[in-house]
Parts: sequence; structure tokens; C-alpha cells
Amino acid sequence: MTSPDAQFHTEETIVGKAFDRRLMARLLRYAVPYRGAMVLAIVLILLVTALGLAGPFIVREAVDGPLREVTSGSLAAEPGAEAFHRLYRLTALFAAVSLVLLALRYVQGILMAWIGQKVMLDLRSELFHHLIHMPFAFFDRNPVGRLVTRVTSDIEALSELFAGGFVSLIADMLILAAITAALLWVNAALALVTLSALPLLLIATFLFRAKVRRYYREQRAHIAHLNAITQESIQGMNVVQAFHRQRSNQKRYEDVNRLYQVSFLRSVLAYSVYYPVIELMGTGALIAVIWQASRQLGATPPELTLGNFFLFWYFLGRFFQPIRDMAERYNVLQAAMASAERVFQVLDTPETMPDPPGARPLEKLEGRVAFENVWFAYRGDDHVLRDINFEVKPAQMVAIVGATGAGKSTIINLISRFYDPQRGRILADGRDIREIRKRELRARISVVLQDVFLFSRSIRENIALDTPGISDEDVRRVARHVNASPFIERLPGGYDEVLKERGRTLSVGEKQLLAFARTLVHDPDILILDEATAHIDSETEALIQDALDKLLAGRTSIVIAHRLSTIRRADRIIVLHKGEVREEGTHRELFARGGIYRCLYELQYRG
Repeated sequence: MTSPDAQFHTEETIVGKAFDRRLMARLLRYAVPYRGAMVLAIVLILLVTALGLAGPFIVREAVDGPLREVTSGSLAAEPGAEAFHRLYRLTALFAAVSLVLLALRYVQGILMAWIGQKVMLDLRSELFHHLIHMPFAFFDRNPVGRLVTRVTSDIEALSELFAGGFVSLIADMLILAAITAALLWVNAALALVTLSALPLLLIATFLFRAKVRRYYREQRAHIAHLNAITQESIQGMNVVQAFHRQRSNQKRYEDVNRLYQVSFLRSVLAYSVYYPVIELMGTGALIAVIWQASRQLGATPPELTLGNFFLFWYFLGRFFQPIRDMAERYNVLQAAMASAERVFQVLDTPETMPDPPGARPLEKLEGRVAFENVWFAYRGDDHVLRDINFEVKPAQMVAIVGATGAGKSTIINLISRFYDPQRGRILADGRDIREIRKRELRARISVVLQDVFLFSRSIRENIALDTPGISDEDVRRVARHVNASPFIERLPGGYDEVLKERGRTLSVGEKQLLAFARTLVHDPDILILDEATAHIDSETEALIQDALDKLLAGRTSIVIAHRLSTIRRADRIIVLHKGEVREEGTHRELFARGGIYRCLYELQYRG
């Protein structure tokens, strides 16, 4: 059987080509809003390339012109003085070109960083927007650590592409083309000697590229896996420490971390071999050029001037630099292509539960809920619910009971349309909920879960959730209504107290009270309590019991609870067993029937 770690690694290493024109074209579309800045950046690249070549030509002019006259003639003679003036002018021109080149490179660097960050801001925002609108089934299939890697590390790799890699690659290609043309123009014979090394360079680069691509894919897979393990271990720290699993978790982490280290060191080894090979080939070309140049300089008359030799030597020194740099640019490009493929895989995952086009607006629900022949499975044909039929009338309180795994929480998920059934339909006031916009449907339904999630924000913000129209007075009124105000006001910051992660400094009961306040302030038409009082002590339950009475009055409510007091107050009880509705009725009716409900009661509730 394939281990989860191996499956994770396999999924992460599935990538496309090293350079994918389709992906690059799609990435460049994100730069379209900044095309003016992109055009300016390209102009700056051309100017930087041209000015980078201008400086050596100025030096050659000085070496073959005034500098030769000054060093070979009489300093007292008039031509020598004129030569000095020409030398001064050329020196001033060289300094001016160097300063302008420095300024242009500075502007180019700032501009490209700005473009890269703007593009990544848009892409990261689009990716996050897509994630928070995906259905629950998507998150069932994708670990949180992997998705965090998409939003952070993968987006950062794309940022490097726009901020430097892509532009630098273009600049390297332009510089290489310009230097090649300059070498041929200065001295064709020496240029051909230099270019003879290109076939070997291309072979070395091709081999290096294949190796680095594989190692980089492995690195991306391992870092995503490390993120997933880290996130999972920290979130489950109470289980890790309670069951003394620190050592096994540490070993698992170190195993993946060691794999990442190995793949990283392999890529370093590839670079450590590639760069010396390039240097060796460059040195060989330099030796061949020196030998050929010495023959031309020693010819009678000389076939090569000292200035041209300097110019050629300068360009020759710069000829191999873009080739070396392009290997690094390729690494950035490879990283970006791998990251782009993963990011676009997420963006291209369709929203499997779209809102219906042209849906009628929903402002309020009467509160009638009905299940008609509903079948549902989280995976394949392993149905959790089988042919479910029941109806909840407006203002009615219905309790759903059953053994663990009977399908109680699944019914809650379907009513809120976190999932869609494979067969059958769910009606709200006679309308199929798939014909209602999810935002409007969920605005009329409030769910109180047994595992309350609190954000690392103030208590006020955790209750209001930035919903328009909810005032501070509304928050305080609702908190008093559910008896949460006493413990809130005892906190140092009161309603402005910023909670720790997931509200870890609060008791389970206090978190449940905040969940009740959050529910009440949004004034739902349908209330769902999913084991909402399962972990609350008797004293805390007494505090919220009167709030529950007011909350449930005149409001449709569906309750999953083990507490006898809650179940006995229900207008109707639905008994689930192995995904099917087996019994319905009041507490007295079901108890007298002596079926599954009475068995559950005697096993769980009598004590």
C-alpha cells in the first residue's frame, strides 16, 4: 500500500515542461495592467545594453587616439597638448556614460521590483479569493500545508520571475547578442575562435538543465511536505504531547527534511560542476584568443591595434558572463514554471457548487426545511446518507439522534450547502437550495458547532465578523442575552480583548457562549446546533439555557445533541441509523415504541 507521504510526494512532483509557452503567456496576462511600466522596463534594458557597450568603445578610442599620441610624442609639442584635451574629454564622457548607466540600472531594478510585486499582489489575491470560495470537498482532498505553500512559496517563486529572472534573462540574451556582434565587428578571426567554444557550452548547459530540473522538482515537493507536517503537528500539539508522539513526529519531520537537504545539495553539486566547466571553456577560449591576437599584433604591418585588442579582450571577458548567468536564470524560470503549474492547477479547479444564474433574491426564510430522497457520499459509492426523507415545519424544533457515524453532521452540512447530494434534493421554503445563492442561503442559517473556531482578533470582531449593520451596542446586547457579558467584562480589554490563536486562553464553555452570541447577532431564520452543548459543564449550561429558550422560540431549529434535556424539549425526534431514517416522533412516542431510540436512551441518556 502506498504511504500518505509517498502519495503526497508523487502529487507534488507532477509538473509539466521546463518552459511552457502556455503557462508563460498566462502569467504575462497578469502584467497587462502594468504594460506601460513593462514597456519602460524594456526601453531601459535596451538603453542599459547600449550604454554598457559604449564605455569600452570610448576606452578604445582613447587608447588608439590621444593616449598613443601622448605616450609616443613630445609633451611640449602642440599635438601632445591637444591630445591631452581629447583624452580629458573622452575621460569625462566615459564618466558621464558610467553615471547614466548606474542611474538607469537603479531605475530598472526599482521598476522591475514594483512590477513583480504588483503582479504577485494580484495573483495572490486571486488565488486566496478562489480558495475561500471553494467547497468543503476541495479541502477534504488538499492538505492545508500544501495550500499554504501555493499561496506563499509558489507565489514567491513567480515574484522572482517578474522581479528579476524574466527581465534578466532578456537582458542576458540581448547582451550576448550585442557582444557577439561587437566581437565580429572588431575582429572576425578572433570572434570565430571564441565562438568555437559554443557547441561545448550548449551541451554542458543542456546536461546541467536536465539535472537541475529534477532536483528542483524534488525540492518543491519536499518543502510542501514539510509545510504540511509542520502545520499538522502544531495544530494537533495537544494530541502529540498527550500521547508522547514527539519522537515519532520528529523522526517523520527529519526524514522529509533530510530528503529536502539531499535534493538541495544535489542541485548545489550540479552548480559546482557546471560553473567550473564554463570557466574552463572560457579559459581555453581566452588562451586561443591570446595566441591568435599575438600573431596579429606581431604582423607587419600589424593586423590588430592595441585599442582593438583591449576592446576585444573586454568583450571576451563579458561574453561568458551572460552564459553563466543564464543557467541561474533558467533555475528561476524552472522554479516559476513549476510554481505556475501548481498555482494554476488550484485556480483551474472549478467551483463544483456554483450559484445558479439569475436566481431570485432571498431576503428571509419562513423556515420550512425538507429532504426528499437524498443520497450522499463523500467518496465514490460509500453513501453516508441513503434515501433520506423528512420535513421540518416553520418554528419547529427537531432533534436528530443516532450513533456515531449515523450521518447526523452530514445532514447539517447539506442544509448549509457545504456539499450537494448526489441524488435527491433539499428544499427551503419549497425551493431547491441549489437554486438559491449560497451567500443568501447561509445568511439565513446559523450553525453552532461543538468545535468553536475563534479568530485571533478582538471579541467584538469575533462576534460581529465584520458584518455590515451590526453595531457595538448589538454586540453588547447579544452578549448579555446569552450571559457571555460577565466573563467578557472581566477580561483586561473587555470587548476589545484580542484573543490568542483559536481562543486558546478561553474555556470550552466561554467559547461556546461566544458562538451563541455570534449566532444571535446575525438573527438567523434557521438555527442549527451541532452538539453545541456537548462539552459544556452543568453550571455553564444553566447560564445559556434561558438564552436557548428565547433563541429557539419562533425559530426553526435543528438540534444534534446528547443532552436529554435538549432532546425531550424537541417537537419531533428523527432517529438515524447507518445513514437511514429509522424512527420519527416525540420523545414519549419513540420511548414507548421500544426501538432504536429507546435503546440509545437506555445506553447513553439514563445515567
